[in-house]
This record gives sequence, structure tokens and C-alpha cells, in this order.
Amino acid sequence: MLCVHCGKNQATTFYKENTNGQVKELALCPECAAELTGQTPAFGSLFNSSFWNDDFFKNPFSTWGNSLFASPKQAIGGRCSTCGMTESELRRTGRAGCGDCYNSFSDILLPYIKKLHGAAAHVGTAPKQVEQNTNPIDDLKTRLTEAVKSENYEEAAKLRDEIRRQEGKQNG
Repeated sequence: MLCVHCGKNQATTFYKENTNGQVKELALCPECAAELTGQTPAFGSLFNSSFWNDDFFKNPFSTWGNSLFASPKQAIGGRCSTCGMTESELRRTGRAGCGDCYNSFSDILLPYIKKLHGAAAHVGTAPKQVEQNTNPIDDLKTRLTEAVKSENYEEAAKLRDEIRRQEGKQNG
């Protein structure tokens, strides 16, 4: 595929956005990508081309503001207690250092996560839970048997009474 900017070289940098079913694509060669990219890693002026009239394609990060990718000269805020990442590192790289960074820097990250994903909480599928014993009486009977085997009669008497109480609730 040829570069959509110069039309001469092979495209190696691709961008694709699907907004409400409307797909916009941009394919650039390395030279045009370097020319259109004003800064890294934020790509603040990426797609600053008349090819797209949409403001998002002129500056894709302008919808979020540049605060996430701000220079490290800004005041250093908090620090992740697990990996040691600082707020300025997070803003400079745009990447969390570990899973705990999401808690340490939630005030910074949550607005971006909401904008990117539409929600801050996971709403997809989750692993199936291990089946748990839903009948507490069965558990009590197992514990009673173990108490009798170990000759712990005082505990066995307590468990017996608890079983009777639970069975009375179910029947009663």
C-alpha cells in the first residue's frame, strides 16, 4: 500500500479509527510519518495533514489534552509504592509501571481510561468462579466427622448442636 500523503513510498505506519461505524484510515511511509509527527512519544501533531478534516486526525491527543504526555519538568507528584514510578514518569511515557500504578495514579489515569474505553470498570467476561459448597450443613457434618475422629468431643458437641440449629431453620 502506498503512502496516502506522498503517494510514492510504501506505507509502514497505519492508523485506523472506527467511530459509530464510520471507518477512517491513514497509511504513511516512514518519511511522511516523521514529517507529520511533531513530537514523540506523544505524537502531538501526528496526522497534521489536510487529508483528514476531522480535528481528531489533526491532533489525536488534543481530545485528551497534553497533560498525560507533559514534559518531565513539571512538578513531581506521587510515587507508586510498588514499582517506584513517579507521576512525571507516567505523564512522560503514558504507561503505568505496574498494576498498582492504576491505584496510585487513579486520579490521572481514570479520566483517560473512561475516554478510551467508555467506562472505568471492566464490564466484559470474567473467569468462572470455583464452585463453592452452597449447603453449610454439609460443611458442618464434615467438620463433625473430623472432630469425632480426632476425639475432640467438645468441638463435636458444638458442631452437633449447630447442625441441629441449622436443620431446624431449614425445616421450620
